[in-house]
Amino acid sequence: MSGEVRGLSRGGYLGSYALVLVAASIWGTTGVAARYSFDLGASPEGILLLRLALVAPAYLYLVLGRRRVSPWVIALGTLVLGPYHVVYYNAVKLVGVSTASLLLYTHPVVVALISKPVLGEPLNTYTALALASAVSGAAMVSFGGIHLDPLGLALATASSTLFALYVVLSKKALTSGIEPEELALGTSTWALPTVALVYLARGASDDLLNPYVVAAALYLALVVTVLAYVLYMRGLRGVRASVATVLSTAEPLTATALSYILFGEPLTPLKACGGGLILLAVLLVSRSRG
Repeated sequence: MSGEVRGLSRGGYLGSYALVLVAASIWGTTGVAARYSFDLGASPEGILLLRLALVAPAYLYLVLGRRRVSPWVIALGTLVLGPYHVVYYNAVKLVGVSTASLLLYTHPVVVALISKPVLGEPLNTYTALALASAVSGAAMVSFGGIHLDPLGLALATASSTLFALYVVLSKKALTSGIEPEELALGTSTWALPTVALVYLARGASDDLLNPYVVAAALYLALVVTVLAYVLYMRGLRGVRASVATVLSTAEPLTATALSYILFGEPLTPLKACGGGLILLAVLLVSRSRG
């Protein structure tokens, strides 16, 4: 366990949990905003390009003040976060939010498997139970009209692995001394070249000046990226990577609640049980002390 985590008080742990939970809840609105953009004719790469380009000024301002660029941030952005965004948004377009989320939220298992060799983080009993409860709950909450498009399923599975790598390597970067704000804004900005290359390769035909598309991109940039990623990185600094990924299963719970409130989608007993399991997972990791 890292020195940062060992040194936190009980209140510090709970504060870190709260930051991750808030960030995950904000991320739960991503699918709704993305689907709205797709309905307006934007491609996955087009809305991503606009979203990340709107984040870049905040990162450039931060870099100018600190006069340094971290190789960790560049590598994570271009090689992990950029590809993650591309494959996940394309998965959402091909198989829908429910199916893409169902496969994405297998990533806590991947994180648990690689956290010990990469970070030296043990998997205690409470965290293991929480992991099982969270993944089961996320599966129940996300379960809906499952779409079996082979490419979409492959992309959704790849997004799970990439996001797991992003979480574990971000934790490694934080323990090396990189600040949460630099990591959150920097990796999102350095994801831009990867997204731009894919966008150009596909023909660059989107109407990105559509005011409704710009509004969606602004929301995704300022709220889902700047605010949520900074909160997540601050929380991740104080808890184990495996704990953070358990807490992040609040994302599909939020997405389901929004679908019920905004679109009148039925709240089935299966989804209600899944939500209960996610809440149980949160309670269990609160007993794990980091």
